[in-house]
Amino acid sequence: MNKKTHIFLVIVLAVNTLRYGTYLMEGDTNIYYIIMFLANLIAMLFVIMSRMNKKRSETDGSIRESR
Repeated sequence: MNKKTHIFLVIVLAVNTLRYGTYLMEGDTNIYYIIMFLANLIAMLFVIMSRMNKKRSETDGSIRESR
């Protein structure tokens, strides 16, 4: 994925995570809200980690080429 897609995906996931988080903070503890909050949180962490791993692999490749 390119950089713009990653940023868009993180923004959408952050908004959804905040939305379900506010439902939980208001005291509405339906299992649906808990599952959706956790699913969005896990997806957001996965997207961020995949972006970090992609940057690290690109950096490692450029270091190897310079030697």
